[in-house]
Amino acid sequence: MKRTFLILLAVTAFVCIQQGYKLMTENNYLENLTSGSLSDIADEVVAIPLKTTEQYTINDAKNIRKEGDNLFLLSEETLYRFNRKGEFICRITDPEVIKVAGYVVNPVSQQLIVLGNIDDIHYYSYEGRLIEKKKLKSDLPEHRMSSIAMYKNHIWTTEECLKEDSANHVSYMEKQVIEYDSSFQKLETHKLVQADLGRTNYGISCQAPVLGVAEDTGVVYAYSPTSEPGKLLRDTLFLKEQKENGEQALCSDDILLYPVRFGSRFWISSYYNKKDEDSSYTFCYDIQTNRSWQVQGGFYDNFYQTGQVARLEAMDLYNRSYCFCKSGEEINKAFPEHANEKSPVLFIVKLKA
Repeated sequence: MKRTFLILLAVTAFVCIQQGYKLMTENNYLENLTSGSLSDIADEVVAIPLKTTEQYTINDAKNIRKEGDNLFLLSEETLYRFNRKGEFICRITDPEVIKVAGYVVNPVSQQLIVLGNIDDIHYYSYEGRLIEKKKLKSDLPEHRMSSIAMYKNHIWTTEECLKEDSANHVSYMEKQVIEYDSSFQKLETHKLVQADLGRTNYGISCQAPVLGVAEDTGVVYAYSPTSEPGKLLRDTLFLKEQKENGEQALCSDDILLYPVRFGSRFWISSYYNKKDEDSSYTFCYDIQTNRSWQVQGGFYDNFYQTGQVARLEAMDLYNRSYCFCKSGEEINKAFPEHANEKSPVLFIVKLKA
């Protein structure tokens, strides 16, 4: 019995050493860069100056979505609609009625499904007409939504709720992913769990998870930037090896939380903290060339010379396109006529295939 145990222990140790050696070897051959330009990962960057009116001013833009000739975006918890030339069309939501926490575009019904900050759901037309509003009910205490997405005409949300562990007499927050139909009737509930990164200690980001779809499998997963960016390369290599060996658990009943977004070629993690910009970073791994970038402050914009891109946001669930906004002195070289305007210039980054 003792001899069998020792043999198993030796085999386990050998496998662990071999795994560690493989990761170290890959690291040695991997080109890991601490600086980079957008042209390293992008084929094209399209600039769209946002033209607003005297009545409505856009100081900052985020959560940008494309649909047909439309651009939708959030600014100071208000939802706006522009066309693809950057011309202002209308304000969708009234900030005195709803503070927007998130939204999805439903092109089938030509509607915007808007999440308020207290689980209010509002349905708007593209013209900004309120069609319907709902108050979602839950029997669970401290229940709230944190992000919303639409995939295959179903609505997916990340949510958290307070639960009781009666055996240990403790309370804990459980994070979930809920699937609804387009009328917000609940279909399925999935537990949101941290993906296996091959190590026991890892920092969990305080940022709300957002959903993505693995393009090769069509499986839904969650992403949140890590609080330990120094381990992103190691974690990425581990995940890549899992995937190559068919071990990556992207098909369980649980929804897995990852520190990177999975694109067809690039795996990206981007963290932006307005209050502490020194902690902002962009990590990118190119699975075709086995190169990686770990850039503090973000990639340098060498298309329009606007400086570093500190906040790089995905525009779709498959992470094919990203975007960022710039204003003021940052756009003075490329767009001097817009440098003194309050409205920013939107840049759409088309990643290399």
